[in-house]
Amino acid sequence: MSDDSDLRSYTRRGALGLMGAGGVLAATETLGFSNLTRDRNLNIAVTNDLNSLLKVYVENEAIDGQTLNRESVTVYFENQSDIDLKSIVIDITSSVDSVEYDPSFSDDSNPFNTDLSSGGKKHIKISTTSSGTADITLDISSDTLPELSIELSRDFHIHNSS
Repeated sequence: MSDDSDLRSYTRRGALGLMGAGGVLAATETLGFSNLTRDRNLNIAVTNDLNSLLKVYVENEAIDGQTLNRESVTVYFENQSDIDLKSIVIDITSSVDSVEYDPSFSDDSNPFNTDLSSGGKKHIKISTTSSGTADITLDISSDTLPELSIELSRDFHIHNSS
């Protein structure tokens, strides 16, 4: 009889342990993929924005989720791959209308399209013309080659205190 009660206590402990581990995994970021497909050999390397094939940054700092306390920021896009990236599409959305871009483009030309040679760098200056916080989203994509597709989204905030 005592053997059965020992097994039940181990089973209960195991179940509680699994529920606790599941709760921890559900509450934390796992840095997993939302979609991954490949027909043949596959090598995956995960890196931060500053070391990625298409580096997106402000003053050598990753921008995703950052609040930048200034009225303008210059966002740099740097091709760190060994191939030329063609037709990089950068779609910029903002929570307020008082945002300007340099190089400037009107709403009908947004998204911004550019090519970026290997080792090349381009930038967009984003400014707010009124005080307050502007939530900015950059949706970036490039289908340079059939086997190389880049898609990313970066959100950040510009807080203009003037």
